[in-house]
Amino acid sequence: MKKRYQALLGVLALASVSSAASAQTLNVGVIGFPREFGHPYAVSNLPGIYTFTAIYDALTFVNQKGEVEPWLALSWRQTSDTTWEFKLRPNVLFSNGEKFTSAAVVASITYLLSPEATGDTTTQELSSLAGVRALDDLTVEITTRTPNPVLHTEVSALRIIAPDYWTKAGPDASRMKPVGTGPFQVVSWNPARLEMTAFKGSWRAPKVDKLNLLVIPEIPSRVQGLLSGKLDVALALRAEDKSTVEIAGHRLQASPGTGVFTIVLDSERDPRFKDVRLRKALNLAVNRAAMSELLLAGLVKPASQFTPPNASGYDPSLAAYPYDPAQAKRLLAEAGYANGLSFTLEAVMGGAVSDSALFQQIAADLAAVGVKMQIRPILISQLSTGMHTTAGFGGDAFATDYGTAPSLDSLRSLKLHSCLHLYPWFCDKEGLPTLQRALSAKTQDERKDLTRQVFKRYHELYPAILLWDIVYFDAVRKGVSDLPSVGTWVRWDKISKAD
Repeated sequence: MKKRYQALLGVLALASVSSAASAQTLNVGVIGFPREFGHPYAVSNLPGIYTFTAIYDALTFVNQKGEVEPWLALSWRQTSDTTWEFKLRPNVLFSNGEKFTSAAVVASITYLLSPEATGDTTTQELSSLAGVRALDDLTVEITTRTPNPVLHTEVSALRIIAPDYWTKAGPDASRMKPVGTGPFQVVSWNPARLEMTAFKGSWRAPKVDKLNLLVIPEIPSRVQGLLSGKLDVALALRAEDKSTVEIAGHRLQASPGTGVFTIVLDSERDPRFKDVRLRKALNLAVNRAAMSELLLAGLVKPASQFTPPNASGYDPSLAAYPYDPAQAKRLLAEAGYANGLSFTLEAVMGGAVSDSALFQQIAADLAAVGVKMQIRPILISQLSTGMHTTAGFGGDAFATDYGTAPSLDSLRSLKLHSCLHLYPWFCDKEGLPTLQRALSAKTQDERKDLTRQVFKRYHELYPAILLWDIVYFDAVRKGVSDLPSVGTWVRWDKISKAD
């Protein structure tokens, strides 16, 4: 049933692309939309980040090298351990005509500190926030609960709302008609298609007139859409699509991601996974190197830890888990599973690192040591719902990333993959004090040292089946400029298209 629904979404999306579309209309195939559509704070990972960078701006932007760039804030300084001052960009407008001033930042943070925002992902990411006040129209002071030497990176997740519109419309109405300072404004939005028009008054005005994002969950359908000319950009393809795309005269662009891909073992739902011997056995049973060479063209490397190489806090001394099925069998026997066990994985299909062939190979590796992993496909909106609401998952494990975007701070992912999450799936109570000290460290050096201690411990605890550092493969039609991005944070304003 889910596969038929996914296929129908793709057909509807492609069918709705007019052959008479303007030369300055950019049509993009994506894997899905956020479960709360344009709500700026409900989610902060895939697939929301495909859409948010077209509509909203944050105070800062962190580039692929981890450098913090001015965005809606032009400069910042830490005035005490728990106080920051941000100078804002002048002459910025929201797409509804409102002026961007310190009042917008105050409104955004005030909402995140309200009971209404308790369950929002951004609230958890910016958990150190304590208060905000306007010093003048273009200066704000932000206070934190504990010392936070990286607040200037974390506020890259603070998408700024238009205060008057937000007050009148509220979060629910803003879902379908969001208003931001970004390069595009929403015309219409449904589960299959998001139509946007250029906001020429944006401080980062776009180079195309229209941007349409089309939900096409299946990779082959996105590839076909590109080849047929119905799509200008097809996101989240596979390395193996390279020859098909390039023979037709187009380009496949490989970009380092901002996370590592894993199979999360939900030890809070399935107590079997509380045994570290079982978690270690499952990790040793997977031949990551073979999958990298055979299924990922050698372009995607086995991960050595639960954070990517371009994130702050990455520890180069840690090594990838070895492939050792013999030891995996011994550990399974020690844990009481000499005769094997079975569990259900819920996973989104149709992405570069979440293709069904990869999951089938992982299942085959596990089967070789007596473990049966049943794969249950879900939609990307269901993944988000499972991670961020009390609904949870129907299976025992789920596939997702330990992501660091947009801040490229390793601890960002552990606000989800630890006891700190509202709905935890892995809780290391013994190691929690070190994580909390890292989050409240006074200096960046102290924070980096403590972060490495946290990830070394995670490396030894095997909280999930660690797979590989994410690389994104996106296809671009000839006549369209390269896709400037940090992982999946796409700079839509920088993309041009030939007439």
